[in-house]
Amino acid sequence: MKRIFFTLTAILLLSSTGLKAQNIEYYKDVIRELSSKKYEGRSDYGGGDLKAARFIAEEYKKIDALQPSMPNGYFQPFTYPVNVFHKKMEMAVDGVALDPGHDFIAREFSPSLKGTFPLVYIKKEDHHPDRLLPMLATGAYKNSFVVVDYDLIYEYMGIAPEPLYHTPIAGLIMVQKKNPSFFKSRSATRQPIPVVWASPRFPQNAKEVTVCFQAKWIKKHTANNVVAHIPGTTRADSCIVFVAHYDHLGHFGKDVFFPGANDNASGVAFMLTLAEYYAKPENRPDLTYFFLAVAAEENNLLGSTFYAENPVFPLDKTLQVFSIDMVADNYSKLFLETGPEGQKNLDRFVQINDNLQLFDTLVQDPLSNDSDHYPFAVRKVPALYIMVDGDAWSVYHTPLDDFDHIYTNRYLPLFQLITAFVDTF
Repeated sequence: MKRIFFTLTAILLLSSTGLKAQNIEYYKDVIRELSSKKYEGRSDYGGGDLKAARFIAEEYKKIDALQPSMPNGYFQPFTYPVNVFHKKMEMAVDGVALDPGHDFIAREFSPSLKGTFPLVYIKKEDHHPDRLLPMLATGAYKNSFVVVDYDLIYEYMGIAPEPLYHTPIAGLIMVQKKNPSFFKSRSATRQPIPVVWASPRFPQNAKEVTVCFQAKWIKKHTANNVVAHIPGTTRADSCIVFVAHYDHLGHFGKDVFFPGANDNASGVAFMLTLAEYYAKPENRPDLTYFFLAVAAEENNLLGSTFYAENPVFPLDKTLQVFSIDMVADNYSKLFLETGPEGQKNLDRFVQINDNLQLFDTLVQDPLSNDSDHYPFAVRKVPALYIMVDGDAWSVYHTPLDDFDHIYTNRYLPLFQLITAFVDTF
């Protein structure tokens, strides 16, 4: 029986024997599958999220001892509203077409718009809201697209400069210093104007912009968490939860899709290899282990929030939640987050890594709502967010987050670290 007094020395000896066999080929196969075109970016386009949920459920079925956790199987359905771009998303400057998903992205809350509009460039000294907002409020640019520097707006007004969205202008273009990323976290609302993030290649003195943005409002999109568990052998009345979001960003227009290999096919694949490992007779856990593939994380943690509000297993009997998110990267560096209730567990996690010397650097960031640990942590459940840092971050939330841009060299040490930590409960 595993107990908290299971010593770190014993963990080191157990880990060094190679008893914790990992399945890295299965890990790669799952990432390759879920990031393929057939799943359409695992969101609301073409039923991509439902296809992914069904795939995960079929993988659960293949694992002996892994049981469905819902009354009618594996699915825990929920609904939410969402603004989507499933048709034309086109943009041209002075007659030269820009590449959607590469040269520009419309923010997820943008409405439909079609037409040709003058471009107005805001001078550097006019970016401060005390000058910019009154200037725009005059209505002088109501038929124009206004071009601003993203970094200056971020410095003065933060990541969500909503007062700008409500000024009388036709649209807003924010020029960044990198290729723009796509997000869906604010897709449950619409702003009055299109807001565009543009790459540094955006012209600095163009005359006009032509856009054809086709947005669609879906009042109720149905998604599913996919939930399975391995019953505990001796302490089944307490549990550990492994959670990974399987959704990604879907489509930006009809032709551009986001594969989401690292974010977060990698987390789902990692979780499935854990399920496969713990289902083996020699590794059956004392505690009940839940494997929770959640939907709509990109839409502001909707799947994990729904589960936390409607838990299959009592949250006060949940000893630890692991949120495994973006782990197919190459640095020997982990980013970690937890809440106050999880700090002692995280300290033990760090100590185990120090003893095993698996990762060179562990960085603890403040608790934030950036992944699926958060809905548990705010409910005072020990919840740990785990992300591997590295070069794959450079293609985060872009169409290049595909199987060719992931790394698997940190899979084995992370598997060893997590399983060694789990053994201490």
